[in-house]
Amino acid sequence: MRIMLLKGGSSPEFEVSLRSAQTIEAALRRLGHEVVAITIPRDGLMPAEVFTTRADLAYPVMHGHQGEDGIIQGLLEALGLPYVSEDVLTSAVGMDKAIQTALFRDAHIPVVETAVVERGESMPPLPEADEYIVKVACGGSSIGVEKCSPAELEAVIAKVLELDRRVLVQPCVKPLRELECLVYKDNRDGTKHFLGPVEVMASAPYFVYENKYSSAVSLIRPDKVDITQGTREALRDYALRAFDTIHGSLYMRIDFFLSDGRLTLNEVNTIPGSTPTSHFNILCEQAGGLDAVLDVLLHSALARKADHSREF
Repeated sequence: MRIMLLKGGSSPEFEVSLRSAQTIEAALRRLGHEVVAITIPRDGLMPAEVFTTRADLAYPVMHGHQGEDGIIQGLLEALGLPYVSEDVLTSAVGMDKAIQTALFRDAHIPVVETAVVERGESMPPLPEADEYIVKVACGGSSIGVEKCSPAELEAVIAKVLELDRRVLVQPCVKPLRELECLVYKDNRDGTKHFLGPVEVMASAPYFVYENKYSSAVSLIRPDKVDITQGTREALRDYALRAFDTIHGSLYMRIDFFLSDGRLTLNEVNTIPGSTPTSHFNILCEQAGGLDAVLDVLLHSALARKADHSREF
């Protein structure tokens, strides 16, 4: 196939996108596909090649704003191109941590107690804690995340509100273990696949951008993660339920906290990073490697497009 690979964009994770795209492009070429790589500049304006390139499929590798929030997906829908990503609505919900947390809670999937603070609005009741995590409602999985004491909370909320009109305030989960899973769907037969977990071992007490893409981060591979069989089964159940709750139709990484034997779903990531230190690549090893998973995703995206076409 001729595949249009989209990278860059207006997100602060611009450089990460370029590194992820290198990995994906190499894998697509190994699979025998022709790749037309297009860089969206930092101002987010679409180059003419996006509209003039003839392709069988689009593969957006754009993290955060413009990539994971439904914007690029809406453009690809308008162009009539099948694409390797969640659809517009699932992408938008997957990007909005406030909405997804409420949906998961309503679906009886355990989440961290969360208060949502909106710019210009009065402060809602906040959970009691000796330390807090404050993070943007809409952003990548590690941008705009701050840890603070109760005395620092008001100032930190104000700081993070400069990045987004809504922020989430949560108790800092301790002792903290972070487990990441991958769920993907083959739309040719409707089967859903669960991979993982890997356990993140970061240099900070929580996983932030500064250590996410550095050698300071290591992980424990799925066969070495020290959890009970019951916890493994719960992870699989919660991950598949989360995928269905926000109407997943292709793939997403789903991240959990584990503390004192209790699982809570942290967030989903609908375009996981694929840099050399990204965990998406490691998770794919359980299904034959990155190339094998990408091959399924390509054909699954085509099958989804065909199904949608038949609906009309």
